[in-house]
Amino acid sequence: MSNRLMKRSTEATSSIMVFPSDTNDYGTMYGGRLIEMMDMVGGICARRFSSHKAVTASIEDMQFNKPINRGDIIEFKSKVIYTGRTSMVVKTKVTREGYDEAKEICARAYFVFVAMDSNGKPTEVPTLELVTEKEEKNNKIGAEIRKRQALEEKRFEIELNENL
Repeated sequence: MSNRLMKRSTEATSSIMVFPSDTNDYGTMYGGRLIEMMDMVGGICARRFSSHKAVTASIEDMQFNKPINRGDIIEFKSKVIYTGRTSMVVKTKVTREGYDEAKEICARAYFVFVAMDSNGKPTEVPTLELVTEKEEKNNKIGAEIRKRQALEEKRFEIELNENL
């Protein structure tokens, strides 16, 4: 039996307006800029949950569903949905609001973060306390994502050893 603390999930949210410097020649937001901001909000969420520094291990299942236009207000919502011993899967969703004030989901990704101690070594995170049915469903998704990510880590290590 683990002595790890049980903790409810934490959330992080942030809103910004999309400026011309965030957009390409078509007036839509750069995908890389959006991912950077999603990673930042997800990292805040992971840090709050773990009470440690958190580094990005991977970005899984990134989906761009709708374009984000210059002048749109976008909202980022991140939530820890799964925890391993030192890792956390954070679901980050982006909603856009145009001038008509209608909101629509435009992007979603799962970020895997690892908690780090003051020496830069992975450290244990609390066990995620699941209360609602939705939290249990998201936790199963997070477990699948973490399993896939672990396989990719092994595949990547093999490729590194092959000097490709």
